[in-house]
Amino acid sequence: MNLSSRKRNFIYLFLILIFSFLIFVYMYSLIPVLEGRLERRIINISTKDLISAVQRAVEKNLPERDFIITVLYNPDYRKNLRENLKIFLSERLKYIFLIYKDPSGRYRYLIDTTTQENPVNLLFMPLKEEIKILDKTLKTKKIHFKIHKEVSTIGITYYVPVIQRKEAKAILIADFSFEVLQEIKSLVSLVQKGIIISISIILLILVVALYYFYRNVILKQRAYIDSLTGIYNRNYLEDIRDVIDLNKYTVMMLDIDFFKNINDTYGHQVGDEILKGIARLLKENLRQGDIIIRYGGEEFLILLKNYREDPEGKWSLQVAEKLLEKIREYKYKGINLTASIGLNLETHRARNLMEAIKQADITLYKAKRAGRNRIEIYKEAKAPREISLAELKDIIETNQVLCFYQPIINMRTGSVLYYEALARIQYKNEYLSPVSYIDLIKGTFLYFKFTKIIIEYNLNILKENKDLIISLNMSPSDFLNEDIIKILKSVEKDIVRRVKLEVLETEDVHNYNTLRENINKLKKFGYDIVLDDFGAGYVDFYYLTEIEANFIKIDGSVIRKIPHNEQYYKLVKHLVQFCKDINKTPIAEFVENKEIHDILLELGVEYGQGYYFSKPLPLEQIKKKFPIEKQL
Repeated sequence: MNLSSRKRNFIYLFLILIFSFLIFVYMYSLIPVLEGRLERRIINISTKDLISAVQRAVEKNLPERDFIITVLYNPDYRKNLRENLKIFLSERLKYIFLIYKDPSGRYRYLIDTTTQENPVNLLFMPLKEEIKILDKTLKTKKIHFKIHKEVSTIGITYYVPVIQRKEAKAILIADFSFEVLQEIKSLVSLVQKGIIISISIILLILVVALYYFYRNVILKQRAYIDSLTGIYNRNYLEDIRDVIDLNKYTVMMLDIDFFKNINDTYGHQVGDEILKGIARLLKENLRQGDIIIRYGGEEFLILLKNYREDPEGKWSLQVAEKLLEKIREYKYKGINLTASIGLNLETHRARNLMEAIKQADITLYKAKRAGRNRIEIYKEAKAPREISLAELKDIIETNQVLCFYQPIINMRTGSVLYYEALARIQYKNEYLSPVSYIDLIKGTFLYFKFTKIIIEYNLNILKENKDLIISLNMSPSDFLNEDIIKILKSVEKDIVRRVKLEVLETEDVHNYNTLRENINKLKKFGYDIVLDDFGAGYVDFYYLTEIEANFIKIDGSVIRKIPHNEQYYKLVKHLVQFCKDINKTPIAEFVENKEIHDILLELGVEYGQGYYFSKPLPLEQIKKKFPIEKQL
């Protein structure tokens, strides 16, 4: 942890302590208020029943005539009422007496239960602070009480209105002993201590909670940050995947081209520095609201915050182009860099963030297959051929998979060198090629099942057609799959010699040594090896030097441009000569018309494949069009 981080953490802790102290002071300042409320509440609870009983004793015996006149002038009623009230006197309830307010505004006795003398109509001298309470009791017709803190004999006095015909006629005064108040105060004090202890415990819990919250936030932030590049990692993606608003972001996947080669050539330390430099470049050229995540080794996920006034995504495309240009300009120790980008401008259509990322990732790999150093934009399929992953799973697991075949032709003699098996699935009365669905199953168990079905399908074809030679398209991941290798090594030798394995350059490889070893093992086992898509990427030359291939297929993106582009014409010319020099047989893909056919013959290319000869067809049709006897 650097000095600034320590300083920042110290500030956080200091602020937590200050905040906790302020909370404690505030809560402590509330204690007197709480104490007063609690005291009154306890007094009310502890004396309410007794006062209510006294009040009922008076109200139960109210006369028909005016209450005051009856008490003043009816000795029997007065005596009876006095005796009823005396019953309630005890060590706790010391005094009970009735008073009334005469027309002149002075208070006078009606009954005094503590003396044998008759105090009727004698002047009652209230304490100074009692006058307001007496007046208030008559006015509000409600019970009031007063706590005497300066008197040592009386603790609490109750003032109970005597109501007759909805009018407060008199006031019953009941004095509780000082001991009662002391009991209540002891109870309040005990509760007060409990409150202080509770506040202290709550404060302690709060401090601990704040501390752990602080720790969790800091630790979580660290868990979200990639230690090498300083940008977000996959942990952060997992945390936001379910809460991010897809309407507000465009998903971009960016991958550094041929990064594996850089690591192998210059070492991992240089590779790490390049990754850090690219991360800095992305942060410098994107806004604060954009989210940058290191998605894989050299793959970056960027969530671009959308502009409201740019519903078509033109601004996002400009950002992608700017990033590619900045990466081309960026150099570390003279190493030239490029990148490929998959851009999903239809993020809002996805069911969730992970689906939107999957779509951008598929588009990224299209950019890589198309030659890298480019941007591809995801477009949701709107044709009837659109197929879901669930449908694809059902098709593969119910074995609705077959192959069409396209011949590789000797362009001088018209004879067939071999047939290339091209996978198809049957979907809604159509036969779909892998282009429309293979990216959906890449990296899943369905891909292995699909490859296995294709291999077994063609092995059965070869068993039934003893003179047939077939090539199978195999991706690098197929050659790295030990289960696929076992299947291929379990094939009978008679069939092995009639199978060619075409090595596709469809994906980045992170384990070249195992790839090379497995392909060369299969070569020694008896399989012919064909290098497919040659000329589309830099990895071709690695394959040439490390893999023992018999044939080299020149990529169709190169072949189709030779009639109109002199550079491509010269490139093919030199490739053909190069193949001859290293004793490999070149095959031209995408021979689409007679013009390309004739130029290839002129350049010395003997074998070709494409729509000029035939589109892919079912086996029986292709055998009729190119009879088996014509196959070499």
